[in-house]
Amino acid sequence: HTQKFFSLTTAGQLLYQYAKSQIHNEILFEKQLASCLPPLKIGSTLSIADYYIPDMIANTFLKAEKNCEIVVANTHTLIQKMMDGEIECAFVEGQFDTLLFEHHLFKEEHFIAVANPQHPLAQHPVTFDQLFSYPILIRERGSGTREILENYLDQTIYNLSHFAFTMEIGSLSMIKTLLMESHAISFLYAGVVKNEILNQQLVQLNIQNFQMIHPMHFIYLKSNIQKDFYKRSIPCKRSLRFWRRN
Repeated sequence: HTQKFFSLTTAGQLLYQYAKSQIHNEILFEKQLASCLPPLKIGSTLSIADYYIPDMIANTFLKAEKNCEIVVANTHTLIQKMMDGEIECAFVEGQFDTLLFEHHLFKEEHFIAVANPQHPLAQHPVTFDQLFSYPILIRERGSGTREILENYLDQTIYNLSHFAFTMEIGSLSMIKTLLMESHAISFLYAGVVKNEILNQQLVQLNIQNFQMIHPMHFIYLKSNIQKDFYKRSIPCKRSLRFWRRN
């Protein structure tokens, strides 16, 4: 039998080329439009930003080529920035008003006392009041870790003034370096000093009758127009799948 073949007419060829160019233009337009959109502004406290979410950010924003701005500040500052509309949401450790903010548990972490391995209180059980003979390194007012410690002390007969002296430092890396080079102590999240403890540069102090696990939260204003979107895509410990925005 005779085989039949089909071929485009000249007009068909023109239509085909036109359709291909339109598809190309649409893809190009979407890329240009995406580049014009304002970046998603996410807040994070220092501990979380430095030690808990970098891998998630890399696996989400960098691979997806999403516009994003990460604002690092203490809990108090981040809450004010959300109130002022400067950021959309935040990962925080400190306290917040649950009447104003929706909140989802991001992670629970051990809050521990640390010092260098040669510290006089290292390697054996101690009582909490034995810590007061030594200087303490603390974060600035408004930070989550400082708030946790102060709240704990408020439930006792002690306060920060009971320590030999206090040094207020906004840098976690500086706190860790000073701990290694002195007899100072500090209270930090276990994840913040994980590598230093593994490398035996720092040790966790064994304080009798002291064990604290503190929650970290993802929060946003209840009035946020994206709240339904956030509710459908709550962040879990190892993913930021909720950042896939339309």
